[in-house]
Amino acid sequence: SGRHRTASARGGPPPPPPRSPPPPPPPPLHSSPFAPASLLSLHAGWPRPHAGFRRFTRNTAPVHTEAFSPVSRSLMETATADLKPPVGGGAGELKGSKPSPSAGVDDNEASREELLRKLRGLRDENARLRQELKDFMSRDKRPPTGMKRLITALAMLVIYNVLYFVQDLYKRIIVLVLLLLVAKLIGLPFAPIQVPLRRRLQMIMLALTFAPLNMLECLLLYFAYFWYFWGNWLAILPMIAYTAWIMADRQPSRGGFNWCKNFFRSLPVHRFVAEYYPAKLIKTADLPPNQNYVFGYHPHGIISVGAQVNFGTNATGFDRFFPGIDITLMTLRLTFKIPFFREWCMMHGLASCGSASCDYILSSKKKSGKSILLVIGGAAESLDARQDIMDLTLLNRKGFVRIAMRNGAHLVPIICFGENEVFTGIPNERGSIVRSVQNWLQKKTGVAPVLFVGRGIFNYAFGVLPHRRELTSVVGAPLECPHVPNIKRGDPLIDEWHSKYLSSLKDLYENYKTKYAHKDAVEMRFF
Repeated sequence: SGRHRTASARGGPPPPPPRSPPPPPPPPLHSSPFAPASLLSLHAGWPRPHAGFRRFTRNTAPVHTEAFSPVSRSLMETATADLKPPVGGGAGELKGSKPSPSAGVDDNEASREELLRKLRGLRDENARLRQELKDFMSRDKRPPTGMKRLITALAMLVIYNVLYFVQDLYKRIIVLVLLLLVAKLIGLPFAPIQVPLRRRLQMIMLALTFAPLNMLECLLLYFAYFWYFWGNWLAILPMIAYTAWIMADRQPSRGGFNWCKNFFRSLPVHRFVAEYYPAKLIKTADLPPNQNYVFGYHPHGIISVGAQVNFGTNATGFDRFFPGIDITLMTLRLTFKIPFFREWCMMHGLASCGSASCDYILSSKKKSGKSILLVIGGAAESLDARQDIMDLTLLNRKGFVRIAMRNGAHLVPIICFGENEVFTGIPNERGSIVRSVQNWLQKKTGVAPVLFVGRGIFNYAFGVLPHRRELTSVVGAPLECPHVPNIKRGDPLIDEWHSKYLSSLKDLYENYKTKYAHKDAVEMRFF
């Protein structure tokens, strides 16, 4: 400083200030070949980690990990543990890596490739886990029971009555939205507002094609036509002629309209309905197309929605799994007495369930590959449609075996897991008062008085639509029963092959129940 003052006093320029010391050099790369930060900065052209991966590595707390499977949780914990920063100084190393203080260029290249491979794997795993979490959060919850179900029904009744007194369409929409928001805020199990568009489309397509609703709509349209045109005979006569044609038509016993069957079975609307549950078809054995078959579907459930989706349409790939097999779904004769709805069923190739209908479809005069599907348990088995049970009404049902042996067809057992879960049935154990009343009504009317609760379009607690439960239909191996054209009722061969069918059906259930059953698999029982 004295020298500076001396220079200033002499009038000369002041000397430059002393330079600051240079920064310390960065640690050598070979001291930490597995450091993520230093490794990603080695080359400017390397891709940066995905944004989702960066958020994933920052937030390593186990948020929502309970929504993932055990395998997914272990993979996520292992991945995040490998990328934790080191405890000591330096750029750090990945967990499990051995330090290599004198590694060369080849070691660094191998380290880069290994880390990039891990980063890509973690990015893909992160995307999969996010999709799994999204599906889990948007999945329907179990339907509530008790008082909450009753309150939901009363809330829907109030909403409908309020909308009745609102005249303007736009005001109705606003009132409906407000009432649904209030019901959601007080905790009623209504559907969430933010739902993916495809799920909305699935619900709409299900409501448009759901068989019980379609039956009711067709009946209302039929009687509304008579009410509106009553007194105008020119308008009523065509409907009277159509009613007479319904009573005299024999087409339902011949397999419906075969000329348009494949077109209507392959409509895109059925794919949306299959995705709603979702429904899928499992093939366990090949079925040669040069043979006829009798498919036995179990259990009946409330209305056999699995049979309608997996075998009444091609939505889950029946035509791809079993090429050359022309299947006909057999249903009640009463179905073909409902105006307008009967044409919709026959366009899909449905037929009335009867011995003569089965013999006509399976006749040797027809081409090979003709097959029928029978829901063997029938209305009696629908009374046992409760969650997490497998009670089948089969011990005295032997007519399907006689039909198969009379026409030289093979028997094919089918188990549908989830059929009893799509609706909530009331407790009606065998021997209870409720079950006794149901059995008496079934004997008097021929129709099983099944009491059930489903879901609605905007709520999960009350309605007639089925819940979103996975429907998995497993098709077993065929039983090659002998061809006996003149077999009679009570023949010992019928009892023999009936026992073989029950044994094959039980084996099929035992082999797949741990994989596709919703809860702890229960034992299959025959009644």
